[in-house]
Amino acid sequence: MHTIAYFTDALAPIWEIPLVEGQVLKKKHVPVSPELQAAIDELVGQAVFLAGNVRHVSIDGSWSLDADYELNAVLGRRIVDAMNRDFEYRRELAFVQEVVLALAGLGIPGLSVAAQADATYSDPNIDFGGIVDLDNSEEITRTSQVAKKFAELVGQNHRLTQAELTHLYVRHLYSLLRGKSD
Repeated sequence: MHTIAYFTDALAPIWEIPLVEGQVLKKKHVPVSPELQAAIDELVGQAVFLAGNVRHVSIDGSWSLDADYELNAVLGRRIVDAMNRDFEYRRELAFVQEVVLALAGLGIPGLSVAAQADATYSDPNIDFGGIVDLDNSEEITRTSQVAKKFAELVGQNHRLTQAELTHLYVRHLYSLLRGKSD
């Protein structure tokens, strides 16, 4: 979930949607947001998320709890329906759905390493344990710059939609990840 949340923030400028979490902790395998984890824990307590396969895992030399999460279908449907009825949230919901659909193409193994190929997260100037700042008001993220480059490459004869840019960027990640595994 942390990786999906990371990419929704990294790609938000393409959709002109405000970031939810402007800063994440750069870990070796996945981005981590303590605020997001607190929200996930709260949603588990409210039975909106269901936690299964709870286990201890060693990450970067320290132990923590990990779990597989799934959305409670009944409560989740109510939340999605309410968002669809509210014009203000409808666009944000469509954006999150597009990011999730695009990332789903990577599969679980690809999703677990996708951030490592991301243009912003993979910045060698940010060490593991450092903060990846997606909310730098002086410039858009490298992630958004790369995605917007696709629009420039297509040219003026065809305008790519925000959804197409999102999927093209994730497809670009897929090709980078495939190159690393070859």
